[in-house]
Amino acid sequence: MGLQHSGGTTSRTRTGIGVVWLAVALSVGAPGPVDASTADLTSEEVAAEILRVQTKADKTAQRWAEADQRAEDLAVELQAAQASVDAAAAQFAVLQGHLTAIAVDRFTGGGSSSGLLFLGSNPTDSLQADVLRNVALNVGVEDLDSIEAVRKDLEDKQAHLDELTAENTATLEALVARAAELDQQLAELTTLRDRLKDEEVKRAYEAQLAERRRKEDQARAKAAAEAAARAAAAAATEPPLAKATGSGSTVTATTAPAVANGGGGSPDPAATGTSGPAAKPPSPQPATPDPPQPEPPAPVVTGGSWLCPVAGPNAFGDTWGAARSGGRTHQGVDMMSPFGTPLIAVVAGSVTMKTNNLGGNVIWLTGADGNKYYYAHLSSWEGSSRGVSAGEVIGYVGATGNTSANHLHFEIHPGGGAAVNPYPTVRRYC
Repeated sequence: MGLQHSGGTTSRTRTGIGVVWLAVALSVGAPGPVDASTADLTSEEVAAEILRVQTKADKTAQRWAEADQRAEDLAVELQAAQASVDAAAAQFAVLQGHLTAIAVDRFTGGGSSSGLLFLGSNPTDSLQADVLRNVALNVGVEDLDSIEAVRKDLEDKQAHLDELTAENTATLEALVARAAELDQQLAELTTLRDRLKDEEVKRAYEAQLAERRRKEDQARAKAAAEAAARAAAAAATEPPLAKATGSGSTVTATTAPAVANGGGGSPDPAATGTSGPAAKPPSPQPATPDPPQPEPPAPVVTGGSWLCPVAGPNAFGDTWGAARSGGRTHQGVDMMSPFGTPLIAVVAGSVTMKTNNLGGNVIWLTGADGNKYYYAHLSSWEGSSRGVSAGEVIGYVGATGNTSANHLHFEIHPGGGAAVNPYPTVRRYC
């Protein structure tokens, strides 16, 4: 297939990050020779090292995603804070102008002997307080307090804007640092995974990976069981409601007002009870325990033909449901990988190449398994819309659309419907 290039658009860029990711494209694009530091390791040791570096890279990817989300949130907060400062500054300017006019009028009319007043343009200037005090006798304490309140509000809003600006700078620096860490880890991972060409290393790796997944499954099951036990214990120890007793006939009380007949619902027993000297509150209802924390969803795909969408080094965490700009939530998994890493069809089916503002260059794969799969932020496509076999190259990792880092945003839509968390599936196959 011919390589189809489409530049796409990047609507959210951050200085410095792209340079780091371009560097890794040069260093990781083609696997280098086996690192001498691992040449003398046994197959078991190489396999363990691959898992260690992969785990470290996944954690770095998760931290990058969290910093990236905070940077996106800060962009919105900074815009709102700047607008708030501008509005407060405009309000203060109006009041300051009004105060100046009063001061000039009083001075030229001979009403004040305090001398010519000067109102500086800086609301926090020390002279400002002196000016306000000097005209206080002429404009009234209430007016002066109002102006001072506006000045203080402007000062507070400016301080908040300064704090956000400082946090934004630190967050962008953290993004660059995390990206550099990830570049190094992916480069190391590329070299290590090249050792998997050795059948003995591959067998050791697969055995250790299977054991790790078994332990992870056990840990999830244990956590779910413990959560259920805590919920049941909390329900069992819930204190009963206080009871009131009395002689004679009883009336069942309710926490809601009695509803008269004809009010659209069943008559309230409290409204039609027999007379008696005392009323007894309702019997305590068992508390509804909080549901246990659900286990991560099981992988959507159970067959053995499913493949990892990234045919090269990658790292990712579980960011399903994370908040996004415009009230959106994250509907996929972000798989960090060097620029130009091949992307393949996870199953056989047909692919459709498109572009949009958020995803840049995207692909919809309609799988023969009945599911749909979404690939976003591609640097370019391989070929055009067509039928594909599982494992066929369909595009390459990039940073088009609303992102600043090279990665694949990947979604799974069972039966072509709503997206589900793809992390468990991708974690199992990648």
